[in-house]
Amino acid sequence: MTPTPVPTAAPTEEPGANIRVVTLADADATPATRSLFAYLQDIRGKHVLFGHQHATDEALSAPVGNVTSDTYSVVGDHPAMFGWDTLSLEGFEKPGLMTNTPEQNRDNLVAAMKQAYESGGVLALSSHMPNFVTGKDFYDTSGNVVSHILPGGDKHEEFNLFLDKIADFALHLKDDDGNFIPVIFRPFHEQNGGWFWWGAPYTTKEQYIEIYRYTEEYLRDVKGVHNFLYAFSPGSPFNSLEETFLKTYPGDDYVDILGFDTYYDGNNQGWFNTVVDDARLISKLADARGKVAAFTEFGYSNVKPTETADKAFFTKLIAALQSDPDAKRMAYMLTWANFNYESIFVPYRGSVQHGDHELLPDFEQYYDDPYTYFSQDLTNVYNQEVIAAAKKPSMHIVSPTGQETIRTNTTTVRAKVLDQQPSKVVFVTAGSAGEHEMTLNDQGFYAAEWQPTADLNGKSTELTVRVYAADQSVQEETVKIYFGVPEIILKQFTFDQDIAGIQSHGAYPVTIGSDFSHISLEGDGKLAIGVSDLVYTDSWQELKAGLPGIAESVNLQWVNRVSFDVWVPLAAGAKDESANLRAAVELPPSSDKSVTADAAKLADLERISVNGAVYGKYSAVIDLSSSAQIEAATGLSFAIIGSGLQYDGPIYVDNIQLINAYTGESNDPAWVDDFESYKSSDDLLRASYSPNGDTNTIELNTEHAQNGQYALKLDYTLAGQGYTGITKNLGSRDWSGTGKIKFWLVPDASGKKMVVQIKANDISFEYYPSLEDTIPRWVEIPFKDFTTAPWDSANTGKKLDAVNAKNVQAFSIYVNALSGDSYSKDHPFSSTLYIDQIQAVAWSPGDIPDGAEGGTTPPGEAVEPGTLYGFESDTMGWNVEQNFAEATSLSLTSDAYAEGVQAVETGFNLALTSFEVAKYAELNLSGLKTLSAELKLSSGAANVYLYVKTGSGWTWQDKDLFGFC
Repeated sequence: MTPTPVPTAAPTEEPGANIRVVTLADADATPATRSLFAYLQDIRGKHVLFGHQHATDEALSAPVGNVTSDTYSVVGDHPAMFGWDTLSLEGFEKPGLMTNTPEQNRDNLVAAMKQAYESGGVLALSSHMPNFVTGKDFYDTSGNVVSHILPGGDKHEEFNLFLDKIADFALHLKDDDGNFIPVIFRPFHEQNGGWFWWGAPYTTKEQYIEIYRYTEEYLRDVKGVHNFLYAFSPGSPFNSLEETFLKTYPGDDYVDILGFDTYYDGNNQGWFNTVVDDARLISKLADARGKVAAFTEFGYSNVKPTETADKAFFTKLIAALQSDPDAKRMAYMLTWANFNYESIFVPYRGSVQHGDHELLPDFEQYYDDPYTYFSQDLTNVYNQEVIAAAKKPSMHIVSPTGQETIRTNTTTVRAKVLDQQPSKVVFVTAGSAGEHEMTLNDQGFYAAEWQPTADLNGKSTELTVRVYAADQSVQEETVKIYFGVPEIILKQFTFDQDIAGIQSHGAYPVTIGSDFSHISLEGDGKLAIGVSDLVYTDSWQELKAGLPGIAESVNLQWVNRVSFDVWVPLAAGAKDESANLRAAVELPPSSDKSVTADAAKLADLERISVNGAVYGKYSAVIDLSSSAQIEAATGLSFAIIGSGLQYDGPIYVDNIQLINAYTGESNDPAWVDDFESYKSSDDLLRASYSPNGDTNTIELNTEHAQNGQYALKLDYTLAGQGYTGITKNLGSRDWSGTGKIKFWLVPDASGKKMVVQIKANDISFEYYPSLEDTIPRWVEIPFKDFTTAPWDSANTGKKLDAVNAKNVQAFSIYVNALSGDSYSKDHPFSSTLYIDQIQAVAWSPGDIPDGAEGGTTPPGEAVEPGTLYGFESDTMGWNVEQNFAEATSLSLTSDAYAEGVQAVETGFNLALTSFEVAKYAELNLSGLKTLSAELKLSSGAANVYLYVKTGSGWTWQDKDLFGFC
């Protein structure tokens, strides 16, 4: 194992009269990294670098000499930019291998990148990080991952370990002279979409900003990585709005390259106009901020070997970019990898299976255009003399993040202070004059514990961190914080030593005796109430207790819940099988009782042995609902209320708690939203929904609430995208016991296509309510009436049945333009919908398919147990792919076989790396438990890896690699 190099920062240089100065996210960036930034700035508007992901290790073309590359095979030149992903470091993508150690995968990627760099190429590294909560891949959007990996989160250290892998790679990436090789690092891309766990439905914009900042600070300042430029790349469109593009922008101090990602579907010619609009917007933003503008990811989606709808894609795209003086100022444009024939991003030449691709002539014209640069066009990329400007002092609040709802009694305030040595760091809260000092911890944060007072529960406040410099100048940042702590314990009586603070207030009927004393049971102190004359014919048996002087130690205006534990012998219910217990609280001067809604049957209580007798444990929780009584309270008393008890002897009380409880949010998984839990804050509402498509705005509305105080107001616009909508992340909810979605709708008579979308089990289901009138009404949609979204072709025919409804992940509302509508940003359509009380409700017979009606059956004929591919007459559609071992085309042989009389064979070079034998087919394997294959090697030894890729996310299902010979 090669040790991780010790990083050294670039030497500090004083700018000379003629030396160029650039402002970078890393003021200590290496000379070559600084030069790369300057080169990218200079090339803008003159040329655009063509980039290709996995340009030299994934190819469909026939090799040219010893070069395996589609770009090289087509035009005789390498791309100007070479892209890889951190998946290579994990072994999921080449040049990594699942069989390799982490060090081997690192070294393979270093070698591949070094070779590309030596050809003059520019290097890029994206990062499809695993889900650190579930352990699954980046497409698994469950778990609210970002909240868990931020500082203070329970998966923070696991995230750090992943960043360590990236840093280890970067610090090994050197040329032959030991100089670090620059890389454009692009983490957390397409964050405004919903397909990755860092996407908009699963993290707030404030959380995204902080995790981006943390990632860079950790790599740069903790691990000493100084050969990265940092790219920021949300997905298109942005509707020509700066605020849309910059919604999750981490700040100029953290970004070198402003980019965007978008893919063409072959049908919507308006896509080219949108690309120009987005490129123009980003180019102007980059100019204003001193950044590089780039087309960080583009492509023509779902291109197959034949039937390409638009055979002029590449030339049309660069013509569109060059038509606008700002849009043409993209420094580079990178397309995705040619992993297989199902999705081709660069045309191939001389494919064994398919010959030349039909986009090849267009790509040749794209190459010949003087605007596009490939590897042979690159000069003076890394040897310009450039100095990075020094960073100015800065700071930011790390936790809690803005718009966060705090749900614990105590929270840690963290702040990052950069490029300065402060004399003091403090935090203050709105309405409080006192400053709370923060100290520097071993993680590099200034931190302090904060225990908000109960009067904030269910409300909000502003938290400000101030950084005092040595000259007493002050920098500060303020965030708005909300509170939803389920229970804040204001006072607790545990009776460990005595029963001070409590006294008897008698009993009802007055014939009942009650004597208070202290007792220790197995070392645990309790209040013992010696009762007498409990008669089972009494239906109301009340034992009263008061808390004298409680108003002097607790602000009773904050108390809205009381709880305590009571132990009553089960023998007390021997005379009446329905004997039960309740509890009550009074708030003097009022004599009205708050009583538990339900009685607890004595015989059903948890059983505890006390001094040889069997007791039932009753845990009482009394919610105080009268705000007027709470506001006027001068004292507090409580009561244990029995019915049908026959008993003389002790009962025990312990753990009396006076609580401030927040009950403003429903825990019912069937509720999507009633819009009452946002503490009257539009900002908090917007943090819970992510917008999509054309522009829309949501806010709380009091005029159209069907129940409660608020409804949702959705102001929407249809323009260039032709659709707009909002999505709420639901995590993973089980709706299999329901059968309908129900909500209150005030339509707008627009006649547009409203879409109600439910994402369940990674399948998008849709229904289309009418918008033909303005009549307010309940909308109820049985699950059986939902169909798969038209674009979700991989799941066509599936149903929102009892199986899929066990995993409901997201709820969306969209409005689509109609066929024939021709809205644009210059000629938009705008309107408003009001929505309230969105919930899944109980089913009527037939509302929800049970899964036996074909609802969960995957497409394709069901496969029965037995031989799936026997290869008795032909190769059955199997082919050699990803061929890096000189594997020959498949053929039949009778020299070896497991059953029948033939098998399929290929010859390959054991001294080389790998190849795949693959088949693409629509198979229903739901009735099977295992897949197996018989293999025989004629000589030598090799490793084999059996896997399938399934689902719309194209996810891996695999078997551990094993050796054979």
